[in-house]
Amino acid sequence: MKYSVWMEGYSIMEGNSDARHLGDYEANSFFEACKLAADDYSNFGKYYPEDNTIWGCRLFDNEKDARKSFG
Repeated sequence: MKYSVWMEGYSIMEGNSDARHLGDYEANSFFEACKLAADDYSNFGKYYPEDNTIWGCRLFDNEKDARKSFG
């Protein structure tokens, strides 16, 4: 199945970013797709599967929820 992975935005002293689409991934579950996205975007920071975040930013399966959360 194909899953869309979105990361919520952030705002820190060094800068900010709106929510962004990390990509569409062929995977067996959304969490597996998140792991694949985290591998592709490892420069963003460490992936934490226990809370499904990269560098403290939550991952979502759609743009609306990612933007509602932050940016």
